[in-house]
Amino acid sequence: MTTYKHLGDYIKEVNVRNRELKVAKLVGLTIDKAFIPSVTNVIGTDLSIYTPVRVKFF
Repeated sequence: MTTYKHLGDYIKEVNVRNRELKVAKLVGLTIDKAFIPSVTNVIGTDLSIYTPVRVKFF
């Protein structure tokens, strides 16, 4: 018998985009799951389709 629970009981899907362009800082994700500043040229890039990351501490 297992004591595992469904992950869906603890998370919810959120689809929030940067539509109002409030966030201008673009970061990337490493293979170690760490955020790093983007080295990409973002001039002319539509940042409204990106998802902002909110930092929430418990």
